[in-house]
Formats: sequence, C-alpha cells, structure tokens
Amino acid sequence: MPATRLASLGIFETSHLERWVVDHPEVLGDNVLIVTTQYGKWSSNSGDLAKERLDILGLDSSGQLVVVELKRGIDQNVHMQAITYAALVAGFNKATLADAHAEYLNRTVDSEKVSVAEAAEALNEHVDGTWDDDVLTVPKIILLAEDFTAQTYTTVTWLSNLTPNLSIEMHTVNAFVFEGQQPCIVFRRLFPAVDPSTRVLTPGVAVATAASVATKIAEKKRRIRSTYILHDTGAIPEGEQIILDLRTWIDPQLAAAVDAWVAEDPRRGRATWVSDRELNRLGFDAGFIVEASPAGDAWR
Repeated sequence: MPATRLASLGIFETSHLERWVVDHPEVLGDNVLIVTTQYGKWSSNSGDLAKERLDILGLDSSGQLVVVELKRGIDQNVHMQAITYAALVAGFNKATLADAHAEYLNRTVDSEKVSVAEAAEALNEHVDGTWDDDVLTVPKIILLAEDFTAQTYTTVTWLSNLTPNLSIEMHTVNAFVFEGQQPCIVFRRLFPAVDPSTRVLTPGVAVATAASVATKIAEKKRRIRSTYILHDTGAIPEGEQIILDLRTWIDPQLAAAVDAWVAEDPRRGRATWVSDRELNRLGFDAGFIVEASPAGDAWR
C-alpha cells in the first residue's frame, strides 16, 4: 500500500510530528529522554546571537545528546541544518543542559515550577552511572522525514564513511490510510542498517579527544545492553554469589591493592546478585550495595 503524504492529512511538523516523537521517544532509540524542544537560545561571549530553533534535543542513558531534525515531506538541506544544530549543541555542559531542561518542563508540564537543580537531578537519574561534560560534545544526529533526496542520502553516506567518529541516522515517518480507520503512522530507520554506536560527530573537538569520548559512550552503551541481556536471559540466577576478580581488567598494581584490601575482610570480595531489569544490584556480604555493571566481566 502506498503511503499518504502527511501534508494531505493536515499533519504539521511542530503540532503533530514533534508531539508524536515527544510522546513516544522510543522511536529515536532505547532510553531517550526529551531534554527540550524548539530550543533557540544560542550566543557567544562576543555577543553573537543565532536564531536557529532546534526541533528536539534528547539524552540517552549513556549521556550522549541526540539532535533530532524533523521535516514533513522532503528537504534536500535537512542534513546541513542538523549538522549546524549538532555543532551548537556540542557547546552544552551539564549546567546549561539542566537549565534548558527546566525551562522545557516548566513550559510543557502542568505542575509546580521545576527548579534547575531538580531538572539536573532528573538528567542525572536518567543517565547510567556517572557522566562528564565531555560526553556532551559528541551528539548523535537523527534526521526524521517522509523521505530523503538522493543528495541527502549520498552526503550522509559519504560523511559516515569519511568521518570515523560520526553518528548520523536517517529515519522515515509515513502515514498509511485504511478505509474507515484512523491513519497509521509508521516510523522506520532507513540508515544505517547497523547501529554505529562508536561513530560520533565531534565539531571543534580534536580527533584524539573525539575518539576517546566516542569510546566512552560506546562502552557505556555496551554495559547497559549487557546488563539487560543478563536479566532477560536469566544468565545469573537470583541470589547467585559473585566473586570480585579484577586481574587482567585493571592496572596490575591497583588490582593487587584491591586484593590486599579484600584479604583483610573476605566479605568485601563477595556479593549476591539481585535481579531487576532497570537496576541490577550487587549486595556485598560486607553490608554495602552497588549498581551492577557486569559487562566488563570483573565478576565471576
């Protein structure tokens, strides 16, 4: 069945398409939190201003920002706009990001006024583990449109092949109308076919720095996925005893120091697996609890 053009159904970018994505951020990927929409407060220390309004800014659970450019129909310049937004977004730090999130919540949520501190706490709770400002310098770009021109597809493919730290995706949104029923809206990722979790664009960041940050993001995403897989497959039974073994995973001298510390009280090196998909935990025999990130195989 051929798709029906969104324009013919009276569907608009901001009032409909943006609203759908905000209400269903899972179309952008796993665990994406909407930070803000229609953000346009860009300025420099020299007093320069920019009026560009970013459609949607998200944050995934690894701490990576997600820049979303929406287009109803087809726009041959959609990728150029998105790259500009990504360069602007790369200037965020955790403080300014919390400020933008607070403004968004107060603008869109009918509740008590949200402070910047509360917004910062919400962002911190969303991200798995600790995260630093440097991770914010390497946003992912998602282009979302009904279709793409050959020029856009060629440019995105070329950039992806040329730039080893680039993460850019092309998603389509199409409407299908069945007789006597409401239109069915379908979101689909067109490019790339395989998730390029380590290929992240880094405007203004040195190659060595970009590579290290991209590796940090990829490792955090791998750790998150691994924890889910362990839970879903039941690979570690509830209540299973886990033994800490850091050898071969960290600096040998540090591993030896930890071994000596554990030797003083063997309970420090023993933990019990508490299974919970969203927050797997290790309850140590010594009486403390930590969130589990078992992807590094430091536990056996």
